[in-house]
Amino acid sequence: MKKLLIISVVVVLIGAAVFYGYIRLSSSPAVEKALQKTQAFFISGDVMIKKGGTQNWVDAKRDVDVSDGDIISTRGKSAAEIQFGVQSKNVLAAKSNTTLELENISYEGDKSVNLKKGKLLALIEQLDDDSTFEVKTPTAVCGVVGTGFETDVQADQTTLKVYEGKVYLKNTGFSGMIRKESIASAGDIVTIKGSSPPKKIGTLNQGDIESWQSWKGDLVEHLFRTFYIFYDEASTENHYSPSGWLGDYDAIRRVSSERFPHSGNNCLRFRYTGRTPQGAGWVGVYWLNPVNNWGDVKGGFNLKGAKKLSFWARGENGGERIVRFGMGGVGGKYPDSAKAEIGPIALTSQWQKYEVSLIDKNLEYISGGFYWMTDKNSNPDGAVFYIDDILYE
Repeated sequence: MKKLLIISVVVVLIGAAVFYGYIRLSSSPAVEKALQKTQAFFISGDVMIKKGGTQNWVDAKRDVDVSDGDIISTRGKSAAEIQFGVQSKNVLAAKSNTTLELENISYEGDKSVNLKKGKLLALIEQLDDDSTFEVKTPTAVCGVVGTGFETDVQADQTTLKVYEGKVYLKNTGFSGMIRKESIASAGDIVTIKGSSPPKKIGTLNQGDIESWQSWKGDLVEHLFRTFYIFYDEASTENHYSPSGWLGDYDAIRRVSSERFPHSGNNCLRFRYTGRTPQGAGWVGVYWLNPVNNWGDVKGGFNLKGAKKLSFWARGENGGERIVRFGMGGVGGKYPDSAKAEIGPIALTSQWQKYEVSLIDKNLEYISGGFYWMTDKNSNPDGAVFYIDDILYE
Protein backbone atom coordinates (compact mmCIF):
# COMPACT_ATOMS: atom_id res chain seq x y z
CA MET A 1 0.00 0.00 0.00
CA LYS A 2 2.80 2.34 0.93
CA LYS A 3 4.62 1.48 -2.30
CA LEU A 4 1.45 2.14 -4.30
CA LEU A 5 1.04 5.51 -2.60
CA ILE A 6 4.61 6.48 -3.45
CA ILE A 7 4.11 5.48 -7.09
CA SER A 8 0.87 7.48 -7.22
CA VAL A 9 2.59 10.58 -5.82
CA VAL A 10 5.43 10.24 -8.32
CA VAL A 11 2.97 9.92 -11.21
CA VAL A 12 1.10 13.01 -10.03
CA LEU A 13 4.31 14.97 -9.68
CA ILE A 14 5.49 13.92 -13.14
CA GLY A 15 2.11 14.78 -14.59
CA ALA A 16 2.17 18.17 -12.88
CA ALA A 17 5.68 18.79 -14.14
CA VAL A 18 4.71 17.86 -17.69
CA PHE A 19 1.58 20.02 -17.49
CA TYR A 20 3.55 22.92 -16.00
CA GLY A 21 6.19 22.49 -18.66
CA TYR A 22 3.50 22.48 -21.35
CA ILE A 23 1.96 25.68 -20.00
CA ARG A 24 5.35 27.33 -19.85
CA LEU A 25 6.24 26.13 -23.33
CA SER A 26 2.96 27.19 -24.88
CA SER A 27 3.14 30.65 -23.33
CA SER A 28 6.86 31.13 -23.85
CA PRO A 29 7.81 34.10 -26.06
CA ALA A 30 10.13 31.78 -27.97
CA VAL A 31 7.11 29.80 -29.19
CA GLU A 32 4.90 32.77 -30.01
CA LYS A 33 5.15 33.77 -33.66
CA ALA A 34 5.58 37.42 -34.53
CA LEU A 35 3.09 39.06 -36.86
CA GLN A 36 4.66 40.14 -40.16
CA LYS A 37 3.30 42.78 -42.51
CA THR A 38 1.26 41.19 -45.30
CA GLN A 39 -0.27 43.53 -47.86
CA ALA A 40 -1.89 43.48 -51.30
CA PHE A 41 0.18 46.42 -52.51
CA PHE A 42 -0.95 46.40 -56.15
CA ILE A 43 -4.41 45.80 -57.60
CA SER A 44 -5.23 45.88 -61.29
CA GLY A 45 -8.69 45.38 -62.75
CA ASP A 46 -11.48 43.47 -61.00
CA VAL A 47 -10.17 41.83 -57.81
CA MET A 48 -12.29 40.61 -54.89
CA ILE A 49 -11.32 39.50 -51.41
CA LYS A 50 -13.16 37.43 -48.81
CA LYS A 51 -11.74 37.89 -45.34
CA GLY A 52 -11.17 34.75 -43.29
CA GLY A 53 -14.24 33.73 -41.32
CA THR A 54 -16.64 35.84 -43.39
CA GLN A 55 -18.99 35.04 -46.27
CA ASN A 56 -19.01 38.35 -48.12
CA TRP A 57 -16.78 39.30 -51.04
CA VAL A 58 -15.59 42.92 -51.21
CA ASP A 59 -13.58 44.90 -53.73
CA ALA A 60 -9.85 44.69 -53.05
CA LYS A 61 -8.10 48.05 -52.80
CA ARG A 62 -4.46 48.92 -53.23
CA ASP A 63 -2.41 48.60 -50.00
CA VAL A 64 -5.09 46.58 -48.21
CA ASP A 65 -3.76 44.41 -45.38
CA VAL A 66 -4.43 40.69 -45.80
CA SER A 67 -4.01 37.78 -43.41
CA ASP A 68 -4.36 34.04 -42.89
CA GLY A 69 -7.65 32.65 -44.16
CA ASP A 70 -8.29 35.42 -46.70
CA ILE A 71 -9.26 34.37 -50.22
CA ILE A 72 -8.36 36.53 -53.22
CA SER A 73 -10.13 36.18 -56.56
CA THR A 74 -9.13 37.91 -59.80
CA ARG A 75 -11.28 38.19 -62.90
CA GLY A 76 -10.15 38.35 -66.53
CA LYS A 77 -7.39 40.87 -67.30
CA SER A 78 -6.91 41.48 -63.57
CA ALA A 79 -4.10 40.89 -61.09
CA ALA A 80 -3.22 41.23 -57.42
CA GLU A 81 0.28 41.39 -55.95
CA ILE A 82 1.02 40.61 -52.31
CA GLN A 83 4.16 41.29 -50.29
CA PHE A 84 4.91 39.32 -47.12
CA GLY A 85 7.53 37.88 -44.80
CA VAL A 86 10.85 39.30 -43.63
CA GLN A 87 10.94 43.03 -44.49
CA SER A 88 8.12 42.29 -46.99
CA LYS A 89 10.72 41.10 -49.50
CA ASN A 90 8.63 38.20 -50.83
CA VAL A 91 6.04 38.77 -53.54
CA LEU A 92 3.12 36.76 -54.92
CA ALA A 93 1.24 37.74 -58.07
CA ALA A 94 -2.21 36.25 -58.69
CA LYS A 95 -2.81 36.66 -62.41
CA SER A 96 -6.11 36.66 -64.38
CA ASN A 97 -8.91 34.29 -63.36
CA THR A 98 -7.13 33.07 -60.26
CA THR A 99 -8.40 32.03 -56.84
CA LEU A 100 -5.82 32.05 -54.06
CA GLU A 101 -6.27 31.25 -50.38
CA LEU A 102 -3.70 32.60 -47.90
CA GLU A 103 -3.25 29.64 -45.60
CA ASN A 104 -0.24 30.49 -43.37
CA ILE A 105 1.38 33.73 -44.42
CA SER A 106 0.95 36.42 -41.77
CA TYR A 107 3.31 35.14 -39.07
CA GLU A 108 6.98 34.27 -38.95
CA GLY A 109 7.91 30.69 -39.70
CA ASP A 110 6.66 28.36 -42.42
CA LYS A 111 4.44 29.91 -45.08
CA SER A 112 1.88 28.32 -47.40
CA VAL A 113 -0.90 29.31 -49.81
CA ASN A 114 -3.57 27.30 -51.62
CA LEU A 115 -3.82 27.94 -55.35
CA LYS A 116 -7.30 26.69 -56.15
CA LYS A 117 -7.21 27.70 -59.80
CA GLY A 118 -5.37 30.02 -62.16
CA LYS A 119 -1.78 31.24 -62.29
CA LEU A 120 0.51 32.40 -59.48
CA LEU A 121 3.99 33.94 -59.74
CA ALA A 122 6.19 33.72 -56.66
CA LEU A 123 9.39 35.66 -55.99
CA ILE A 124 10.79 34.47 -52.67
CA GLU A 125 13.86 36.44 -51.63
CA GLN A 126 13.98 36.12 -47.84
CA LEU A 127 12.35 33.65 -45.49
CA ASP A 128 12.76 33.26 -41.74
CA ASP A 129 15.59 30.97 -40.67
CA ASP A 130 14.83 27.28 -41.24
CA SER A 131 11.39 28.08 -42.64
CA THR A 132 9.69 27.02 -45.88
CA PHE A 133 7.24 28.41 -48.41
CA GLU A 134 4.82 26.17 -50.27
CA VAL A 135 2.16 26.58 -52.94
CA LYS A 136 -0.48 23.87 -52.59
CA THR A 137 -2.67 22.92 -55.54
CA PRO A 138 -5.32 20.21 -56.00
CA THR A 139 -2.62 17.88 -57.39
CA ALA A 140 0.70 19.08 -56.00
CA VAL A 141 2.73 20.86 -53.38
CA CYS A 142 5.46 23.17 -54.73
CA GLY A 143 8.05 24.41 -52.25
CA VAL A 144 10.90 26.86 -52.46
CA VAL A 145 14.51 25.81 -52.63
CA GLY A 146 15.36 28.80 -54.80
CA THR A 147 13.52 32.03 -55.44
CA GLY A 148 11.34 32.37 -58.52
CA PHE A 149 8.65 30.19 -60.06
CA GLU A 150 5.20 30.10 -61.64
CA THR A 151 2.40 27.71 -60.75
CA ASP A 152 -0.58 27.27 -63.07
CA VAL A 153 -3.66 25.20 -62.13
CA GLN A 154 -6.11 24.15 -64.83
CA ALA A 155 -8.68 21.43 -64.06
CA ASP A 156 -6.73 18.39 -62.75
CA GLN A 157 -3.30 19.57 -63.92
CA THR A 158 -0.61 21.68 -62.27
CA THR A 159 2.11 23.19 -64.46
CA LEU A 160 5.28 24.50 -62.87
CA LYS A 161 7.79 26.83 -64.53
CA VAL A 162 11.01 27.46 -62.62
CA TYR A 163 12.73 30.76 -63.39
CA GLU A 164 15.25 31.01 -60.56
CA GLY A 165 16.76 28.51 -58.12
CA LYS A 166 15.02 25.19 -57.49
CA VAL A 167 11.55 24.06 -56.48
CA TYR A 168 10.63 20.77 -54.84
CA LEU A 169 7.41 19.06 -55.89
CA LYS A 170 5.24 16.63 -53.99
CA ASN A 171 2.46 14.97 -55.93
CA THR A 172 -0.76 14.65 -53.89
CA GLY A 173 -3.19 13.27 -56.44
CA PHE A 174 -6.90 13.10 -55.75
CA SER A 175 -6.44 11.13 -52.53
CA GLY A 176 -4.51 13.99 -50.93
CA MET A 177 -1.65 11.67 -49.97
CA ILE A 178 1.84 13.09 -50.40
CA ARG A 179 3.89 11.01 -52.79
CA LYS A 180 7.60 11.00 -53.57
CA GLU A 181 9.32 14.39 -53.66
CA SER A 182 11.23 15.53 -56.75
CA ILE A 183 13.27 18.62 -57.63
CA ALA A 184 12.81 21.00 -60.57
CA SER A 185 15.66 23.36 -61.47
CA ALA A 186 15.77 26.76 -63.14
CA GLY A 187 14.63 26.44 -66.75
CA ASP A 188 12.42 23.38 -66.18
CA ILE A 189 8.76 23.07 -67.10
CA VAL A 190 7.03 20.29 -65.16
CA THR A 191 3.44 19.05 -65.09
CA ILE A 192 1.56 17.02 -62.52
CA LYS A 193 -1.68 15.61 -63.90
CA GLY A 194 -4.19 13.94 -61.64
CA SER A 195 -2.49 11.35 -59.49
CA SER A 196 0.41 10.87 -61.89
CA PRO A 197 3.96 11.67 -60.77
CA PRO A 198 5.69 14.94 -61.87
CA LYS A 199 6.81 14.92 -65.50
CA LYS A 200 9.28 17.29 -67.13
CA ILE A 201 7.79 18.38 -70.45
CA GLY A 202 10.32 20.95 -71.64
CA THR A 203 12.39 24.03 -70.85
CA LEU A 204 11.62 27.72 -70.70
CA ASN A 205 11.72 29.54 -74.02
CA GLN A 206 12.86 33.11 -74.61
CA GLY A 207 9.29 34.39 -74.35
CA ASP A 208 8.89 32.82 -70.90
CA ILE A 209 12.13 34.37 -69.67
CA GLU A 210 11.31 37.82 -71.08
CA SER A 211 7.84 37.70 -69.51
CA TRP A 212 9.34 36.87 -66.10
CA GLN A 213 11.94 39.63 -66.32
CA SER A 214 9.29 42.10 -67.46
CA TRP A 215 7.15 41.27 -64.43
CA LYS A 216 10.12 41.70 -62.07
CA GLY A 217 10.82 45.06 -63.67
CA ASP A 218 7.20 46.13 -63.24
CA LEU A 219 7.42 45.29 -59.53
CA VAL A 220 9.66 48.32 -58.96
CA GLU A 221 6.90 50.53 -60.32
CA HIS A 222 4.13 48.72 -58.48
CA LEU A 223 5.97 49.01 -55.15
CA PHE A 224 6.61 52.75 -55.53
CA ARG A 225 5.12 55.01 -52.87
CA THR A 226 5.53 58.66 -51.85
CA PHE A 227 9.23 59.56 -51.93
CA TYR A 228 10.36 62.80 -50.27
CA ILE A 229 13.08 65.15 -51.42
CA PHE A 230 12.33 67.48 -48.51
CA TYR A 231 9.85 67.00 -45.67
CA ASP A 232 11.39 68.86 -42.72
CA GLU A 233 14.93 70.00 -41.99
CA ALA A 234 16.94 66.97 -40.78
CA SER A 235 13.99 64.62 -41.41
CA THR A 236 14.91 60.99 -42.05
CA GLU A 237 12.47 61.09 -44.98
CA ASN A 238 14.71 63.51 -46.90
CA HIS A 239 16.52 61.59 -49.64
CA TYR A 240 18.53 64.37 -51.32
CA SER A 241 20.63 67.30 -50.12
CA PRO A 242 20.42 70.91 -51.49
CA SER A 243 24.19 70.86 -51.95
CA GLY A 244 24.64 71.78 -55.61
CA TRP A 245 24.85 75.58 -55.83
CA LEU A 246 25.29 77.04 -59.31
CA GLY A 247 26.02 80.32 -61.11
CA ASP A 248 26.46 83.26 -58.74
CA TYR A 249 26.36 80.91 -55.78
CA ASP A 250 27.73 83.52 -53.37
CA ALA A 251 24.51 85.46 -53.95
CA ILE A 252 22.40 82.66 -52.42
CA ARG A 253 21.38 82.44 -48.79
CA ARG A 254 19.51 79.43 -47.37
CA VAL A 255 18.02 78.95 -43.92
CA SER A 256 15.45 76.69 -42.29
CA SER A 257 12.39 78.77 -41.53
CA GLU A 258 9.71 78.06 -38.93
CA ARG A 259 7.67 80.99 -40.19
CA PHE A 260 4.43 79.66 -41.68
CA PRO A 261 5.66 76.40 -43.23
CA HIS A 262 3.24 74.66 -45.55
CA SER A 263 3.31 71.63 -43.23
CA GLY A 264 5.45 70.17 -40.48
CA ASN A 265 7.84 72.19 -38.34
CA ASN A 266 9.73 74.19 -40.94
CA CYS A 267 10.34 74.96 -44.59
CA LEU A 268 13.28 76.20 -46.68
CA ARG A 269 13.84 79.93 -47.13
CA PHE A 270 16.02 81.09 -50.03
CA ARG A 271 17.27 84.61 -50.58
CA TYR A 272 18.83 85.67 -53.89
CA THR A 273 20.60 88.99 -53.43
CA GLY A 274 20.63 89.86 -57.13
CA ARG A 275 24.39 90.42 -57.08
CA THR A 276 26.77 88.78 -59.57
CA PRO A 277 29.89 87.80 -57.57
CA GLN A 278 30.79 85.03 -60.01
CA GLY A 279 29.75 87.09 -63.04
CA ALA A 280 27.12 84.57 -64.17
CA GLY A 281 23.95 86.64 -63.91
CA TRP A 282 21.97 83.59 -62.78
CA VAL A 283 21.74 81.21 -59.80
CA GLY A 284 20.41 77.78 -58.98
CA VAL A 285 20.35 75.03 -56.36
CA TYR A 286 20.31 71.27 -57.02
CA TRP A 287 19.22 68.62 -54.51
CA LEU A 288 21.78 65.84 -55.01
CA ASN A 289 22.45 62.31 -53.80
CA PRO A 290 25.01 61.80 -52.43
CA VAL A 291 25.96 65.31 -51.29
CA ASN A 292 27.73 67.31 -54.03
CA ASN A 293 27.44 64.46 -56.52
CA TRP A 294 27.54 65.80 -60.08
CA GLY A 295 27.65 62.32 -61.58
CA ASP A 296 31.15 61.53 -60.32
CA VAL A 297 30.03 58.65 -58.08
CA LYS A 298 27.17 56.21 -58.23
CA GLY A 299 24.29 57.28 -56.00
CA GLY A 300 20.79 58.50 -56.66
CA PHE A 301 17.62 56.42 -56.61
CA ASN A 302 15.44 54.34 -58.88
CA LEU A 303 12.20 56.34 -58.97
CA LYS A 304 10.39 54.18 -61.50
CA GLY A 305 6.69 54.32 -60.74
CA ALA A 306 6.53 58.04 -59.89
CA LYS A 307 4.03 59.92 -62.02
CA LYS A 308 4.90 63.45 -60.94
CA LEU A 309 7.23 65.60 -58.87
CA SER A 310 5.27 67.98 -56.66
CA PHE A 311 6.26 70.80 -54.30
CA TRP A 312 4.84 73.86 -52.57
CA ALA A 313 6.30 77.35 -52.97
CA ARG A 314 5.51 80.97 -52.13
CA GLY A 315 7.23 84.33 -52.40
CA GLU A 316 7.96 86.76 -49.58
CA ASN A 317 5.88 89.46 -51.25
CA GLY A 318 4.55 87.85 -54.41
CA GLY A 319 5.84 88.44 -57.92
CA GLU A 320 9.19 86.70 -57.41
CA ARG A 321 10.08 84.92 -60.65
CA ILE A 322 11.66 81.46 -60.81
CA VAL A 323 12.87 80.62 -64.30
CA ARG A 324 12.84 76.83 -63.85
CA PHE A 325 11.83 74.18 -61.34
CA GLY A 326 12.74 70.64 -62.27
CA MET A 327 14.51 67.34 -61.70
CA GLY A 328 17.26 65.24 -63.28
CA GLY A 329 19.72 66.34 -65.93
CA VAL A 330 22.92 65.57 -63.99
CA GLY A 331 25.65 64.33 -66.36
CA GLY A 332 29.09 62.93 -65.61
CA LYS A 333 30.22 59.33 -65.34
CA TYR A 334 26.86 58.31 -63.83
CA PRO A 335 24.29 60.50 -65.61
CA ASP A 336 20.64 60.85 -64.72
CA SER A 337 18.28 58.85 -66.90
CA ALA A 338 15.77 61.69 -67.32
CA LYS A 339 15.12 65.40 -66.99
CA ALA A 340 11.86 67.32 -66.62
CA GLU A 341 11.05 70.91 -65.69
CA ILE A 342 8.45 73.68 -65.62
CA GLY A 343 8.72 77.47 -65.76
CA PRO A 344 9.00 80.38 -65.72
CA ILE A 345 6.76 80.80 -62.68
CA ALA A 346 5.72 84.00 -60.89
CA LEU A 347 5.20 83.14 -57.23
CA THR A 348 2.40 84.50 -55.07
CA SER A 349 2.62 85.38 -51.39
CA GLN A 350 0.45 82.33 -50.57
CA TRP A 351 1.49 78.70 -50.71
CA GLN A 352 0.80 77.16 -54.12
CA LYS A 353 1.31 73.56 -55.24
CA TYR A 354 3.27 72.96 -58.43
CA GLU A 355 3.70 69.73 -60.35
CA VAL A 356 6.20 68.42 -62.89
CA SER A 357 4.80 65.58 -65.00
CA LEU A 358 6.99 62.49 -65.21
CA ILE A 359 4.77 60.45 -67.52
CA ASP A 360 6.88 58.47 -70.02
CA LYS A 361 10.12 59.45 -68.29
CA ASN A 362 12.83 56.89 -67.61
CA LEU A 363 13.35 57.21 -63.85
CA GLU A 364 15.70 54.26 -63.30
CA TYR A 365 18.53 56.46 -62.04
CA ILE A 366 18.14 59.98 -60.64
CA SER A 367 20.89 61.67 -58.59
CA GLY A 368 19.54 65.18 -59.18
CA GLY A 369 16.24 64.94 -57.34
CA PHE A 370 15.10 68.58 -57.62
CA TYR A 371 16.35 72.01 -58.62
CA TRP A 372 15.37 75.64 -59.02
CA MET A 373 17.01 78.31 -61.16
CA THR A 374 16.45 82.01 -61.62
CA ASP A 375 18.38 85.04 -62.91
CA LYS A 376 19.05 88.74 -62.43
CA ASN A 377 16.93 89.78 -65.41
CA SER A 378 13.88 88.17 -63.81
CA ASN A 379 14.66 89.58 -60.33
CA PRO A 380 16.75 92.76 -60.69
CA ASP A 381 16.57 93.48 -56.96
CA GLY A 382 16.83 89.87 -55.87
CA ALA A 383 14.12 87.66 -54.41
CA VAL A 384 13.11 85.85 -51.22
CA PHE A 385 10.99 82.72 -51.51
CA TYR A 386 10.05 79.56 -49.62
CA ILE A 387 9.82 75.88 -50.63
CA ASP A 388 8.26 72.98 -48.74
CA ASP A 389 7.05 69.38 -49.15
CA ILE A 390 9.07 68.38 -52.22
CA LEU A 391 8.18 64.83 -53.19
CA TYR A 392 7.69 62.26 -55.92
CA GLU A 393 4.19 60.82 -56.21
